[in-house]
Amino acid sequence: MKRTFALILLLLPLWLGAQEKAIYRITYDCDALRDNKVRKTYRWNLDIGEATAVFYNSANRQYLQASEELQHSKDVMAGIAGLQQLWAKYPNRSNLQVLTGKPQPGKYTYMNAIGADDLKYEDSLPQWDWTLTDSVKTICGYACHQAETELYGRTWTVWYCPELPLSYGPYVLGGLPGLILEAVDADGFFHFTAVGIEQAPEDVRVELGPSLHKPVKCTRKKYLALRKVRDGQSYSELAKEALAGSGGKVVKITDANGNDISNQERPKKNYLDLE
Repeated sequence: MKRTFALILLLLPLWLGAQEKAIYRITYDCDALRDNKVRKTYRWNLDIGEATAVFYNSANRQYLQASEELQHSKDVMAGIAGLQQLWAKYPNRSNLQVLTGKPQPGKYTYMNAIGADDLKYEDSLPQWDWTLTDSVKTICGYACHQAETELYGRTWTVWYCPELPLSYGPYVLGGLPGLILEAVDADGFFHFTAVGIEQAPEDVRVELGPSLHKPVKCTRKKYLALRKVRDGQSYSELAKEALAGSGGKVVKITDANGNDISNQERPKKNYLDLE
């Protein structure tokens, strides 16, 4: 009896850390204005299991899986050429991943890149204060109801489907009596629309995917502070950071017309969260 109990205690951390099988896959297209210049469409997956869900950019996950194979190539030039082909094949990528329900219920794990660093933090799910309206629209053949809330500094209008009783949505939007199939922020920077609702492939697990580097753990407050510093860098500061330790030196950085932009601040990016 003691031996059995000891074995259970030994295996308990493995069971708690196990990733569950995905049951559903929701595919969203996001029309995004990330740098106030050109709108691009990013494709996202939301894989949902019994108790957890993971939101990620499908193009980035495919890119990382393919690039990992090239990293083991002994032909350096062939590897570089292969990466260039992958950049063209998967142009609209994002490193953002959100794992909801982990490391425990009511929590989420956020992973994203700032420059060359992959960062990860854990936080409590937000307390959504939804305002429900009478507006109804059809998305993917389902009748959806409108709701509004504020989340991390942005105001969101969403449409959720009571016929699909899954309390999830894109990013960390959720907490409604139905799956969120469309979401747009008040500034019009991000507009998510579901384009596919299906059973997840048999071998898919609800988990964070690969990253270029081992993620560094931090807090949400630290992550936002680092992101703010990064956004305030000039082109030359960014280049110096990239060349650090390589022996290279930044002389001048020019735009497509040959103008010196070395000391110019890079264009501001729009983010799903502001605070």
